[in-house]
Amino acid sequence: MKKTFLLTVFIGFLFLIVVAGCTQSDTPAAIAPINDNQADSNIELTVGNDTDEHGCIGSAGYSWCEPKNTCLRIWEQACYSSPEQEIQYRLAKKYNKPVAEITVVATEKTSDYMSGSVSFAAPGLPTPAEGGLFLAVKEGNMWTLIYDGNGSIDCNQIKQAYKFPQEMLVGFCD
Repeated sequence: MKKTFLLTVFIGFLFLIVVAGCTQSDTPAAIAPINDNQADSNIELTVGNDTDEHGCIGSAGYSWCEPKNTCLRIWEQACYSSPEQEIQYRLAKKYNKPVAEITVVATEKTSDYMSGSVSFAAPGLPTPAEGGLFLAVKEGNMWTLIYDGNGSIDCNQIKQAYKFPQEMLVGFCD
């Protein structure tokens, strides 16, 4: 009786497997229709198909380097010829000014910190129209402006958040 019961259960199990296998369709599942907007967009979803306005492929790590007029990977090749040039380009972008009108002078510089002055002058003018001081810190392979101008500065935050050397803050935090 026990053997008959087990045999019945086993045969029933096999029956379910066979029936389930026979009822599955060999045709693919229904595909959702494409709406008119999708059909007309001609979007290709290809890895690396993300070029910017200069043709640089961001997903491959390339970004535009204005001084060299090319796409490059900043961890493979430096974009700027000096840290001062990098600060000059960052200030030009920040203030929407031509790079030629910005002069950057680093008064103190280490491998990770830089302080100095900046002046803005139109070409041909003997003296700058405006200017001030700047502080920058190196983050990875890039310099980041953390302060520029003539106004007051939060010296405690700069000392704590960026660990700026005290001697580089002379003139900023007197």
